[in-house]
Amino acid sequence: YCLILHLFLQVSQGRLKNRSTIKTGIAMKITENHIDEAASFFSSSQGILQIGEQTYSEPICWQDGKVSIIPQTTIEELNEQIFISAIEIAENRPEVIIIGTGEKQKFLHPKIAAALSAYGVGLECMNTASACRTLVLLQGEGRSAWAWLWP
Repeated sequence: YCLILHLFLQVSQGRLKNRSTIKTGIAMKITENHIDEAASFFSSSQGILQIGEQTYSEPICWQDGKVSIIPQTTIEELNEQIFISAIEIAENRPEVIIIGTGEKQKFLHPKIAAALSAYGVGLECMNTASACRTLVLLQGEGRSAWAWLWP
């Protein structure tokens, strides 16, 4: 982030003549991403998820811009078949599935990540606040990501 901010300041102040190089000689291409329909994700410490204008106090699944309440009440109830079934019927396969585990980070069994890897899908587990920030970042890059989020 510091490097990008430094470049932005150099370009905006006219100090950087060639906009694709830095003083160190590293070439960078800086492009602005525009998203037509981006959702905003927010997780509060009070056990509330906010996606766009809607708030949720129960675990949800976010796939292709659609939110659904999930029957699993704990992360330990997730298994590889839940994800594989969703991938096989999906119109658009995600690059990565993010698991927001609530206030504290927890991990799923490694066999789940291995099963998803066979489909070319990554799996990342993190606390829900980090998962929300990561989803916004991935959306900004135009990448396909799904999420299972616990408030």
